[in-house]
Amino acid sequence: MPIFENRGSYLFAKITEPYSLKMGFSFLREFADVCSRENLEKALIDGLNLEGPISIWDRYQLGEEYVRVVGPKIKVALVGKRDLIDLTMENVVVNRTGRFKVFHEMGSALKWLGVEE
Repeated sequence: MPIFENRGSYLFAKITEPYSLKMGFSFLREFADVCSRENLEKALIDGLNLEGPISIWDRYQLGEEYVRVVGPKIKVALVGKRDLIDLTMENVVVNRTGRFKVFHEMGSALKWLGVEE
């Protein structure tokens, strides 16, 4: 089960399960529901527990699903391990009007979101 925590000006979400495409789709739907329910337009996703490899095709599909379920309203920073980051998902989302950026450390992500810790 992922962890979702309303931190006032943003939603903190932590991915706690091992990666699978099915888990990714499920997480995105639940994430979008929580953002909507809590009326939050900024979010930080902690993906530091994720282990690879994650294929380019999976990243592309996750980007498409993100655009479909999250959309352009929510500004989202995803923090992941440096060696797991590639910009496929970010590019798919941003090219479809999403506000999404990938980082390898929390401080930069929070600064980009414009929220205080």
